[in-house]
Amino acid sequence: MLNRRRWFQIGSFVLAGGLLALAVYGVDMGNIWTAFREADYRWLLPLVVLVLGSNLFRAWRWQILVEALPPPEERAEHTARPRMLEASFSSVMIGYMVNYVAPRMGEVARTANLSARTPYRFSSIFGTVVSERIFDTAVLGAALLSAVGLLFNRLDVLREQFVAPARARLQSISLDWLAGGTLGLLLLLVLAIGGARWLLQREDSWLGRVWRTTLKPAAMSFQKGMATLVASPRRGAIVLSTVGMWAGYLLMAYLPFRMLHLAEPYGIGILDAWALMAIGAIGILVPSPGGIGSYHYITEQALVHLYGVPSAEALTYAFLTHGAQLVFYILAGLVAVVYQGSGFRPLLAFGADAPTASAKTDAPPARSDGETDEARPAASSLAGASPDDQRGNPDE
Repeated sequence: MLNRRRWFQIGSFVLAGGLLALAVYGVDMGNIWTAFREADYRWLLPLVVLVLGSNLFRAWRWQILVEALPPPEERAEHTARPRMLEASFSSVMIGYMVNYVAPRMGEVARTANLSARTPYRFSSIFGTVVSERIFDTAVLGAALLSAVGLLFNRLDVLREQFVAPARARLQSISLDWLAGGTLGLLLLLVLAIGGARWLLQREDSWLGRVWRTTLKPAAMSFQKGMATLVASPRRGAIVLSTVGMWAGYLLMAYLPFRMLHLAEPYGIGILDAWALMAIGAIGILVPSPGGIGSYHYITEQALVHLYGVPSAEALTYAFLTHGAQLVFYILAGLVAVVYQGSGFRPLLAFGADAPTASAKTDAPPARSDGETDEARPAASSLAGASPDDQRGNPDE
């Protein structure tokens, strides 16, 4: 019988297929093929360099955050400090690769891989991953706010496409129905808050158990990870790596417009690429495998409605930007697995009991015969157990 995690993964693939079908519906695929044939592939090498460079910045930032953790015991048999960047970069590549196969499991994969290669505990490393993602979400939020300003001259299009139809529907509703619906929603909100507080106070309630076994441990892990941002003596390097990483993302969004000859005809400059990058990132947040389908649909709609790009050319851009990264991350992830020499053993050992993205956890590592690399931890530390109890001595 399929568990909840399997149903989530199946649902994410169904969602991806549905959104991708919605994006390509009514589009002449011949035009997409023609756009690819006429592309200027001299921009492809700089694009690959940018993908590599931005992820090196990400790995460097993660290294800084991990090294700000309390010193682990007995580092001698694990990755030495000079090789920490290589270990973190390999883990990032493996995480991206896993994301295309098991949605929302990439963060768990890269955490477990780095934990297997270093004496740092899974829960401690995962705290840095969560804090890193929260930090990037804040940057993305700022990018979306800046996109509003950058697209201010195109707000009339947004108003015509989205705001005006919604306002027309609201105006068609009578005042009595509107007042009654508002009061009803407020009443439901009060009842929901009161019911949640009552359930949290009951030890035998499902909400109380979720809070004690999942949400509270996750909050504690997040607090520990966020503390690394403050505790790190290299806060300037964290800012520098973040700026370098997002600058790489910006150029990765802009160069394909030059490659596909879309920049000049539709007036798309570097600032427009920043706004479109922020909008497209919303598609990556949708729980589909690696943003497949959701990224294509959102990016196509943004280019069509905001810049007047025909659907075929807009989809060509979406396929190019997403497909190039998909190929790169899968190949880089496989190279990282082979380079490490441990194969898929840590990932397969973890995969059997892997948690969902909302409940990533810790468990005692398994070791192969004579191997120094630890196997992937399974789900349990956020289920209420102490991380110190969950993970044994890494050198046993």
